Amino acid sequence: MTVSYEVTHDFGSKNTNVKLTANTQGTQIGAEYDQNDGVKEITAERSVSAGDQNVDVEASWSVKANAARIKLMSKLGDNLRGEVTYDSGDSSTSYEVGYDTNIEDGRDVSATYKPDSNTLEVDYTDTTFEKGATWTASAEVPLEDSNNIMDAAKLSLKRSWTW
Repeated sequence: MTVSYEVTHDFGSKNTNVKLTANTQGTQIGAEYDQNDGVKEITAERSVSAGDQNVDVEASWSVKANAARIKLMSKLGDNLRGEVTYDSGDSSTSYEVGYDTNIEDGRDVSATYKPDSNTLEVDYTDTTFEKGATWTASAEVPLEDSNNIMDAAKLSLKRSWTW
């Protein structure tokens, strides 16, 4: 069994968030705790075979919303993937389609289209730019108004490193 954790602290709100994960026998179990809300979510993930296709299954329980969510994710070829999510809280189903590719060693691009919100999310990850660091540039682009795409896009840049 392997166990890992991630602790983040927002100095503005003075809130601490803890994510715990454990992997055992092919299943990843996770829990998220927030200082303000207590236990937020509990998850279990596993890859299963369905005929010729591998399907990643994630079941989660949102404590505050009192709702279960089930995600089924599968690669639809080498780089194409699909996801279906069912939420028991409001009995909704959502879909998304994505494309992942490796530009070159250490540089990857991922694009995800979400028809429900009509948004496109693009992530560029680079582990070669700086030794020991991973840089990720992300863009979330709403596609409702094609005249206002650049103004409506949300951009972020993230750096993580090991020492």
